[in-house]
Amino acid sequence: MTATTSATRLAKQTDTASAHGGFRQSRRIHNRQFTRNSRRWLRSIGERNPLFLNEGYAATSTVGTLVAHPLWLFSAADTIVTRGHPELHAMLAAVDWRFDRWVRVGDRVSPMSRMTEQRETTSSFAGSVILQTGETMFLGSDGRSLATARTTTARFSREEAVARGKYTKDREPYRYSQEDLFRIEDGYDHETVRGARARWWEDVEIGDALDPVVKGPLTSEDMLEFIGATRPAPAYGRFDDQLEHEPGAGFLDDCGIREAWTASLIDASVAARIGLPGPHDAGMDRISWLGSLLTNWMGDDGFLSRFAVRLIRPVHLMDAVWCTGEVRDKHNSRGSKYVVCSVRAHNQRGELTAEGTAEVELPGRDGFHPLRSGR
Repeated sequence: MTATTSATRLAKQTDTASAHGGFRQSRRIHNRQFTRNSRRWLRSIGERNPLFLNEGYAATSTVGTLVAHPLWLFSAADTIVTRGHPELHAMLAAVDWRFDRWVRVGDRVSPMSRMTEQRETTSSFAGSVILQTGETMFLGSDGRSLATARTTTARFSREEAVARGKYTKDREPYRYSQEDLFRIEDGYDHETVRGARARWWEDVEIGDALDPVVKGPLTSEDMLEFIGATRPAPAYGRFDDQLEHEPGAGFLDDCGIREAWTASLIDASVAARIGLPGPHDAGMDRISWLGSLLTNWMGDDGFLSRFAVRLIRPVHLMDAVWCTGEVRDKHNSRGSKYVVCSVRAHNQRGELTAEGTAEVELPGRDGFHPLRSGR
């Protein structure tokens, strides 16, 4: 690349960033368009909602076409925005989504990101931790916003995490009983998708429980499917290219070759190097399961407008995860009808692994419908 070409590209990037309040094109973009063949990501989270899976069904729904699961946008860009500190590990800690419109089949997606905040805190897991917060804006084919994600990433010392051993000391593998497995199977059998039956705002009561969703026990196939569909690691020469720009993305393994730190998602020996007892989830998959809890409950006529989740502890290979929630509040705002829900995820040991809140827009018996507000 010539100096003139580099300067021209930099000028275009600068102009784009200025036009969008400091946002630049996201560094890691995977899926750039939602198509009829985007079902791999849905399979990777065990999705069952026909609004996202079945084109014939979606065509007869109130939305009128196949649409993306709201968290499919993770597969366009993972929303993680970091800067500096190549010696520190990066792990997703929290995300706050604002959804503006459905992503419809054929829509092209342009993710743009910016760093907004950095602060230091302490944790029992790794001592001193740097929290880096960034925003990712997803623009549609028409240049208007589809969604915005405000994501916090924890940067921490791997050596300190190993020395503290928060998740590795006295941690024995969980042995599932037959009753455990029957309960999980029963959870799968009774997963409820509201679908075409409208959930009217007037009929919802504070304290109503959301129908639970169970995932797992997670196998290596489950985890590989999600990684490949959402944030595939660069391979062969592309990994070498990444290391030139991000030397902290890899390390020398016991064979003396470069390995990616993201291998901790599937390799127990790499997970041990960051203070974890075994392969672990990416965090985005758990957030997506909680998203399915909400889209199952709200039905085809609902719209998920806000969704914030805080990740509390990792989910590991062979863990089962129960997603539950309940209605916390309901209100009218800006001419729309909203329900506020609390959601959380527990593993098979009963440990809380994630918690969050969501704002769902529901239809009203007075004629109000989310689609009439441009959703």
